[in-house]
Amino acid sequence: MANKDSTLRTFTVIGLLCFVCSVLVCLTVVVLKPLQEKEINVDRMKSVLEAAGIDYEGEDITTLFNDKVKARLLDLDRNVLLSDAEVEKVVGSSDAGAYNFVSEAKLPGKNTVIESGKDSAGIKTHAKYMPVYFVVENGATTKVVLPFYGQGLWSTMYGYLAVNANGTTIEGLKYYSQGETAGLGAEVANPAYTAKWKNKKLYDENSAYQFAVKKNADKNSEYMVDAISGATLTSDGVNNSVKYWFEDVYAPFLQQLKNKEVK
Repeated sequence: MANKDSTLRTFTVIGLLCFVCSVLVCLTVVVLKPLQEKEINVDRMKSVLEAAGIDYEGEDITTLFNDKVKARLLDLDRNVLLSDAEVEKVVGSSDAGAYNFVSEAKLPGKNTVIESGKDSAGIKTHAKYMPVYFVVENGATTKVVLPFYGQGLWSTMYGYLAVNANGTTIEGLKYYSQGETAGLGAEVANPAYTAKWKNKKLYDENSAYQFAVKKNADKNSEYMVDAISGATLTSDGVNNSVKYWFEDVYAPFLQQLKNKEVK
């Protein structure tokens, strides 16, 4: 009988410990999730600001972002910006920037499957919507920041490309997530490299896409950026991802921007 009581007590203690641990884990998740989401949002804001060339050192990121940037959600099928009511319905909040285009791209019925032979970025699918960030100064749009991504040598590379108010010229580049080789392909995120992109043109006067990342590119070219030394495949991935998003996906919207038809 004593052995049975001892065994029962042992299992009871183990059961209680498991219950307490599971409760603590659940509470930790509940408490930390809002903090993690806030940190993710702040990182996103920083990346957009960096692409736009806005210094945030010593500033409250959220306050600065809300003062300088207006996030909208672009319907890629219709090439129109969603209304606030439509954003609320799609995102579940009024923050268009909170739309998770990475996870949405993986959901059948909520994504767009890229036609075979047209997937130069190597991503297979993308979301039906993408957040677009308008940088506003004195009531006027001065830059537009657009997210893009594609396959490099070892990883999917995620970035933001800022263009001028008429959508034709690059104002800045920020790669915020990539897993390329340190000292080689990873240089895509180096400010010294991304600075070379500023003032390069995406389209010619006839709105035809002309931009390219090319080995031994002419430094005086309006349309070309030199590839990263020793990182040919990563550079090809960068070139292909920019080409896909800005020739095949964003071009109609940017044409509207150029024609001052965006509302």
